[in-house]
Amino acid sequence: MADVKVAVVRAVGVKGNQEFMGGKFVRYDEDVAAIKAAVKKAVELAVGSIDTIVKPGDRVLIKPNLAFQAPPESFAVVDPRTVEAVVAFLKEESKAAEVWVGDNPSLGLHVGKAKPAFKESGMEEAALRGGADRVIYFDEEATVVVEIPEGRVFKKAEVFRPVLDADVVINLPKMKVHVGGTVTLGIKNWNGIVPNRHPSGQQQGAHRIDLGQKLADMLRIRKADLTIVDGIIGMEGQGPHAGTPIEMNLIVAGKDTVAVDTVTSYIMGFEPGEIPAVRIAATEGLGVGDLTSIDVVGEKLENVRRFFKRANDNPVGVYKGLTVIIQQTCPGCYVYLRGALDSFKNTGIDVEKMVAEKGECVFIAGGVPDFDPLYAEGKNLFVLGDCWKYFPSREKVEEAMKLAKKVFTYPGCAPVYVFSKVNTDLQAFAQGKI
Repeated sequence: MADVKVAVVRAVGVKGNQEFMGGKFVRYDEDVAAIKAAVKKAVELAVGSIDTIVKPGDRVLIKPNLAFQAPPESFAVVDPRTVEAVVAFLKEESKAAEVWVGDNPSLGLHVGKAKPAFKESGMEEAALRGGADRVIYFDEEATVVVEIPEGRVFKKAEVFRPVLDADVVINLPKMKVHVGGTVTLGIKNWNGIVPNRHPSGQQQGAHRIDLGQKLADMLRIRKADLTIVDGIIGMEGQGPHAGTPIEMNLIVAGKDTVAVDTVTSYIMGFEPGEIPAVRIAATEGLGVGDLTSIDVVGEKLENVRRFFKRANDNPVGVYKGLTVIIQQTCPGCYVYLRGALDSFKNTGIDVEKMVAEKGECVFIAGGVPDFDPLYAEGKNLFVLGDCWKYFPSREKVEEAMKLAKKVFTYPGCAPVYVFSKVNTDLQAFAQGKI
């Protein structure tokens, strides 16, 4: 029998999902009760009593995935019902002195600070309804610099103090695909324990091809004592922000975050080795990434496995008139430009009309050895990242910037904030505001 346990439990009788997936979040007492029962069962199957983790007088921090300032209906954030259920479970079943809920949304400079994000997501109301003693806006808290001597690419972190002050930390991610990380589960959720440093530091740092390694490095800061995955309604397709909901009604829980991610990614139709963060963390001994070495209890995996639609990370050819010229670049610009175009698509703006009135938009990142600067003449040029300056084609890009009608630049390596900023710039451009 494997030493590492991961529990997979169905939440039975969640009646509000159809309204929720239809575009309107509705809270029913019965739904929260059903999810809480699933959380309780999953925790007990995985670790026994919650008392094995939470001791009398402990301060417990729940770290949900508050990915963006977005409503529950975006399905980009943890289900408020699950937040309420987890908080209520801890308040009722554990001997914790205090239960906190805290996080810092991704890309805070461009997609909202923690306070409005907690409010718009419905998580703050849910946490307080469940009995939370504090809702902590991480970006209003002090940070502590922590060295990560064994980190490969992320060697120094500014960690929000509550993460270090809490006696117990519970990781509460959402079951989602991710255009840059393949999936975003427990390991990826740890990116929220450090602040945004514009343009490409800390939370936004190391989002190139090294993202998986960065996330594994971050597990060395402090491992979660318990990971509980919100799999009530997952997200497939163009996650983590522009995908579509998929009803699963599952709670997945365990002490080993890597093992929980291994099981959950398999449930989502992936082989765990496909997930860079899982593969790297397991290889480095930070958790168990081999399904055969995990004791999966509760539901049988073959009974709950679904094949989630995968995110398409290629930004080329998404729109006629939004021309992407990328030849020598890494996922830092490649992937997050695709994310920005996905977001722009969801605004409903008529791209054909915008291009007809405002002109073609040309996007460049990295080296472009075969690019003709004359192509940008009289057009709108968007130049992403820093590394284009270090390629032999730099002079071509600089010449194109002189010939273009308008030029937008997005410094940083990697400029993950383009996820939001390119989208909002395109909207403003379409509306004649810039």
